[in-house]
Amino acid sequence: MGKILLVEDADSLREVLTTVMEREGYTVRAAPNFEGALKFLKTDTFSCVLCDFKLPGRNGIELLQEVREISKTVPFILMTAYGSINIAVEAMKLGANDFLCKPFEPSVLSSVLKQVMEHRRIIEREGGSKVGNDAVFVTESPVLQKIFSQARKVAAVDSSVLILGESGTGKELFAQYIHDQSTRRNEKFLAVNCAAIPTELLESEFFGHEAGAFTGATQTRIGMFELASEGTIFLDEVGDMPLPLQVKLLRALQEREIKRVGGSKVIKINPRVIAATNVNIEETIESGKLREDFYYRLAVVTFTIPPLREREGDITLLVDHFIKVFCEEYQKPEMTISADARKFLCSYGWPGNARELRNVVERAVVMAEDVIKVEHLGISLDVSLEALNEATRSLSEISDSAARKAEVEAISKVLALTGGNKTKAAQLLGVCYKTLLQKVKEYEIGVEVAEDL
Repeated sequence: MGKILLVEDADSLREVLTTVMEREGYTVRAAPNFEGALKFLKTDTFSCVLCDFKLPGRNGIELLQEVREISKTVPFILMTAYGSINIAVEAMKLGANDFLCKPFEPSVLSSVLKQVMEHRRIIEREGGSKVGNDAVFVTESPVLQKIFSQARKVAAVDSSVLILGESGTGKELFAQYIHDQSTRRNEKFLAVNCAAIPTELLESEFFGHEAGAFTGATQTRIGMFELASEGTIFLDEVGDMPLPLQVKLLRALQEREIKRVGGSKVIKINPRVIAATNVNIEETIESGKLREDFYYRLAVVTFTIPPLREREGDITLLVDHFIKVFCEEYQKPEMTISADARKFLCSYGWPGNARELRNVVERAVVMAEDVIKVEHLGISLDVSLEALNEATRSLSEISDSAARKAEVEAISKVLALTGGNKTKAAQLLGVCYKTLLQKVKEYEIGVEVAEDL
């Protein structure tokens, strides 16, 4: 998905935003201030910078200027609770890609991140081929084994394929598998997220454009259908494709020809098309968001990838696989995982599927020394249901919940350390005795109380 540099001085919000983005599949490096962010920028590369305007010392505008000295193209999103049109205008003039006013919904942040990062990929033409040493579909599920057997047969012909399944189940890896088993395996495999690209750029991404076709089109670019004419194109989140583009794409697939945006020349194309979506197809067609003729053109063959919670045996396989991958990536000695931690992982609901599991294991490998334990995982079984609807809650609600949880944990640990002595606990926590009593009562924290001395 990409690596995000988050710069936010409020500890609780920084933790919340990190959690939100990691559940979306991003790797996050977080800094509390300008200086910390600059250290990350000098030693690492990022897919996007998400920065608060108000920072201790130097502010987000000043960091934007530093970022633009390092890279002219890395997306930069400015956040602020002190928003004004003047700040927005200044940020955009200096090269910011977008601007968010607090509080904002997690879904809004997710959408903005996808758009600015996908736009950068289009401009730089980084391609869509799957890379990485963990880009394999690991499974021992009988259901999936049967699906893969069917996929090998489908790969031998050029029929269009539609892959259904929840986010994070591995639909792109499955599409890559079909490509690798086909006669086109030595040709290009290009992937595009139809939900992440701004509508006005999708047609250009698919069909290419001529120089001067629109603002910013300084040179002629070849589109994905032309680039992968002998290979495979993977259209992810195709259920979110704008209706006008569905019509144009349907025509291109039927006629096997395109015209670049701003051009008149007819170009013959012959790509294999594999599409995927996590939407309910019947509801999407009934609502008019997906054309029925377009759906049937894509769904010559349909596969449904089951969620990770229905493939319990795969959790252990994936855990061991990801541990090996990240030990190699971070150059750490071979690690083991405790029985409790493994049981913990197998009991979790995995609303984010394999993508979420991958992020959890990466964090654990970074945090652990030689044995991964429960405390290294960064998840809790008692919030698994909350994780399922987290995206529907506002950031302020999530922040309040995270702050409450952090206070309960801190107070409980210090009271246990002092044997329940609230006077000593208040001193260690840096609050007055009355405040501590109020918190203990409010949170209903039960402790064996020692005599206050």
